[in-house]
Amino acid sequence: MKLSIITVNYNNQDGLQRTIDSVLCQTWKDFEWLVVDGGSTDGSKELIQQYQQLFSYWCSEPDKGVYNAMNKGIKHAVGDYLLFLNSGDALYDQDVLQRVFDLKSEADIISGQMVRMDNNELLRSYDKSLFMQLYRDTLNHQGTFIKRTLFRDLLYDERLRIVSDWKFWLDAILKGNASVDVIPVIVARQDMTGLSSNLAAQEQEKQVVLDAYFPKLLQQELENYQKVRESVFYIYGEKLRQKSHALYAIGWRLLRLLSKI
Repeated sequence: MKLSIITVNYNNQDGLQRTIDSVLCQTWKDFEWLVVDGGSTDGSKELIQQYQQLFSYWCSEPDKGVYNAMNKGIKHAVGDYLLFLNSGDALYDQDVLQRVFDLKSEADIISGQMVRMDNNELLRSYDKSLFMQLYRDTLNHQGTFIKRTLFRDLLYDERLRIVSDWKFWLDAILKGNASVDVIPVIVARQDMTGLSSNLAAQEQEKQVVLDAYFPKLLQQELENYQKVRESVFYIYGEKLRQKSHALYAIGWRLLRLLSKI
């Protein structure tokens, strides 16, 4: 099973070197590597040329943004799965690709964990409800392997600057019924200095997508539902259900009786 690693770069020579180092040391080698540079002027192009024998495709030319660059890479990729590892980000350790593909998952989307590069803490925890995960947050883009077949009729929306990968999950999973396998593997370390780390701009753009996909009334109901899920009673009930379905059923009946008093 072949993997296509796509690295997008623009004027980030030091970050690109870090990404290159993390890929070069991998013990699992069944991948091709594509580098799409936006016409950098900081020495990145020369660095790419230094390693060009490693790349199945590379270019250094002006583009229309990060998602336009990703779409360029997609069109040249031939792997069964695609992994977007942008300049500055790094694979977690030398054996991580081996661990991922030893799992032999055949899901359309295989999503692993990521840690922040600044403090080595998990970037985000995944919700048990995939729907609520997609509604409230996103999947770890640099930690997720995507079947290339999903991109036959669906590319990244280049009108968006930050959350087009999240919009892609909504289209592929909620609309297209793509299968998802969340795996217990830390895949990558994310550079926290990039565009997606601008939280204010990210939230503003995300709300535009939310309004396009979820009616306001549904958004309100989902927010209310999330508050219930975050309540002490719900969390305790879930722990009780996992330990004993019988005790959970008794507790639920008592709660219903009390609510009628």
